[in-house]
Amino acid sequence: MIIPIRCMSCGKVLADKWRYYQEEVKKQKKGADSVERYYFDGKTIPNTPEKSVMDSLHFKRPCCRKHFLTQVDLLDRI
Repeated sequence: MIIPIRCMSCGKVLADKWRYYQEEVKKQKKGADSVERYYFDGKTIPNTPEKSVMDSLHFKRPCCRKHFLTQVDLLDRI
């Protein structure tokens, strides 16, 4: 699946930020020595690499964040 050009809910442009998002998340995860699992309790939001990159891209709405968090690259399998 290819990342959509715009958010389907609010219309914000997303496609130009996708590669930057992937590269930055990879960099931040490479710097971390151990993989920590996060369990959401609904009260606190842990600062994950994905969250920090989306905050730097100024994605505030959950609809835009949803596209980046749920994106699966299937282009290699086609």
